[in-house]
Amino acid sequence: MSSLEPDPDDASTGPLHLEKVRERAASPGYSRFDAPLSVNPRPVHNDRRPVVLLAAAAVVALGVLAWLFWPSADDSAESEGVTTTTTQTESPQEAEGRLMGMLPKGYAPDACEGVVPPKDALAQVSCTRNADAGGPLSATYTLVKDDESLRAMFDGVVSASSVVNCPGNIQSPGPWRRNATPQQVAGTLVCGFQQGKPTVAWSTDAALMVSEVQSGPQGPNMVQLYTWWASHS
Repeated sequence: MSSLEPDPDDASTGPLHLEKVRERAASPGYSRFDAPLSVNPRPVHNDRRPVVLLAAAAVVALGVLAWLFWPSADDSAESEGVTTTTTQTESPQEAEGRLMGMLPKGYAPDACEGVVPPKDALAQVSCTRNADAGGPLSATYTLVKDDESLRAMFDGVVSASSVVNCPGNIQSPGPWRRNATPQQVAGTLVCGFQQGKPTVAWSTDAALMVSEVQSGPQGPNMVQLYTWWASHS
């Protein structure tokens, strides 16, 4: 069963009797619409949300994969640490050979020999007389592993010495510089006496090396020893 209801666009005319409605619908040429229907569709907007969601999901997935497989900072540091350790580690024999290559000139081939290095040292060499003018009668050269060890080793030499100013009233301990680079501190120098023996000691920062040379009661004296150092450091 169907029923006819007034069109919403029609003006309100009050209640209609069913018979009048039927007569009106049966009359020739009757139409409910005075004008033909027209279609005015709005533009169809495709729902892009699924595409956006898929793209976002792809980005997230790529981010997760990158996080899983990209090396972390810690991993890189560990990898670099392994490489650094491998390249910087040398055997005691290699360290001793490197130290031998840094000794001052004036020593005979058999004047120096390796000895057991102290704690925190990589190598140590003990030498007898240096044949150059004013050269020491004995010397010890030590190669250490880092700046902290260098300071500790040098402070030990200073503590074991009766410290005096170096010839020319040069501060002792104090910084020393090479003539070629007077603006750059090369290390620290100290002059003193150990058991009455003139002693000159110095650190070489760039090489992580501590050098200690001594004379004897019969000479050379402090001025001669210092002069030798000035031309051999």
